[in-house]
Amino acid sequence: MAAPSKDTIYIDVDEEITGIVSKIQGSPKDIVALVLPKRASVLQSIVNMKLLKRSAEQNNKKLVLITSETRILPLAGAVGLFVASNLTSKPYIPPSPNMSPSPKEEPLSSDGEISPETPVSAVAPDAKFADSDEIEIDNTPKIPAAGAAGAVKAAKAKGGSKLKVPNFSKFRKKLIFGGVLGLALIFGLVYGIFIAPKAKITVKAQTSEIPLSLDFVADTKATEFDKEGKVLRASEKQSQNNDSEKIEATGQKDKGNKASGTMTLQNCTDNPANVPAGTGVSSGEYTFITQSAVTLDSGDFTSSGDCKSDSPKKNVAVIAQEAGEKYNLSSRSYSVAGRSGIKANGSAMSGGTTQIVRVISQGDVDKAKERLNGKLNNVQEEMKQDLQKDGYLPINDSFKSTPGTYNVTPAVDSEANEVTVSVTMSYVMLGVKEDDLKEIIKDEISKTEEGKDQSVLSEGLAQATIKPSTATGGLDEGQVAFIIETNVITGPDVNHEEIKQQLAGKKSGESEEILKLRPGLQDPKVELSPFWVSKVPKKHSKITIEVQQADGSQIP
Repeated sequence: MAAPSKDTIYIDVDEEITGIVSKIQGSPKDIVALVLPKRASVLQSIVNMKLLKRSAEQNNKKLVLITSETRILPLAGAVGLFVASNLTSKPYIPPSPNMSPSPKEEPLSSDGEISPETPVSAVAPDAKFADSDEIEIDNTPKIPAAGAAGAVKAAKAKGGSKLKVPNFSKFRKKLIFGGVLGLALIFGLVYGIFIAPKAKITVKAQTSEIPLSLDFVADTKATEFDKEGKVLRASEKQSQNNDSEKIEATGQKDKGNKASGTMTLQNCTDNPANVPAGTGVSSGEYTFITQSAVTLDSGDFTSSGDCKSDSPKKNVAVIAQEAGEKYNLSSRSYSVAGRSGIKANGSAMSGGTTQIVRVISQGDVDKAKERLNGKLNNVQEEMKQDLQKDGYLPINDSFKSTPGTYNVTPAVDSEANEVTVSVTMSYVMLGVKEDDLKEIIKDEISKTEEGKDQSVLSEGLAQATIKPSTATGGLDEGQVAFIIETNVITGPDVNHEEIKQQLAGKKSGESEEILKLRPGLQDPKVELSPFWVSKVPKKHSKITIEVQQADGSQIP
């Protein structure tokens, strides 16, 4: 007897029951193996499983489900469908939920029976698989229903006691949570006791404002401060930047053809006339250029002095000064540039065409240069920051920029959509040692009557103006003379470190009473933070002292 034909059909996870039934009906084989995907929800219904069974029987098909899904196996057993875990394992009918598994199933022969001893590869030999002889549908170990039930019964048989297994995962989570909570508590204590506490001390002082004008010398080669000679240590910062700007072209140019024609020149003067090549001949706004030189004999006149019509004439070729259709003119008279005694009559001009293109204009180049120069402020600010980091006070009036040659690509009047202008700029800026400048200001104030018994609270450098001095005689190389004009704020001596030392560890009320006893200070205010802090921190870096003028304004 000839072996029955077999077919293997793979089912998609989202396939409908009607599609599966249609594939079974359309299969030309006698035996059909359905390879089911994981979580094939469509066959987790007893109704759908019965539809498969009925479709197979009505079409004389022997059906095998290739799956190991525990939700599908009982349903297949309930309707009597053969299943196999893969295409090489033996097909069998799983036990029905309502009956014990059959000890032995009849083999599936060519007469219509599937033997449990027969591998699915024999049922569906036409299936093909890449690099493997088997398809693992689900590697999750399965516990037979009977085996699980037996294990439960065995456990109950032992004295009725239950073995409780500790939940190590839950214990580990609690341990980690407790550790994190403990660390957070420790960090909170450290933060609250040592990091967070701060004190801000504000006092008002009786101040005076003294205007000061002072000459000094900045010396870039000096290594020491000359207080008596007012020669300050100075630093000169230099920088060279290559920069460029791109600007969209806005110019226009007509690249069309220029109109041309013939111009008849007539001499109406008493002397011979010469009209060189390149002479302009105009009619209103239209100008044509002569293409060759013309020499005319003396003019011929009537007795009344009028130029005769047969006075010497010569023709010369002319071309329009610019391209464009507008130069295609009819015959008309023209005037000759620089030669009022020469009459000109032009023929009809033709051949002019218009073709407007975008070109680089001088205005585009000037705009790019303006943007490049606008970057000076950024460079100046960077140089100021460099000087300040080294302890020097930048002198704004010393900043100089020297541009190199501007490179324009492409050139003016070239056809292009944009122009690039590049240049190498050289910059220089001078700064003086800020501590040296403060020292000579304090020394100068101490010599005045107003500042003799006062302490300098602010040298006013933030609002001061420093200009080059006219007294430039006797200066050495690397020296530059300047004059500073500033308003110096003087008042009682406020030694910040001394105050911090005196108030550290004391309560706010006690600290305010101590500050009231210091001469020249009034309205002290001690603010502690956060809210749980009751004393001024002992660490000086946690204490901030702000001295205000008597009216409450800030000291510059």
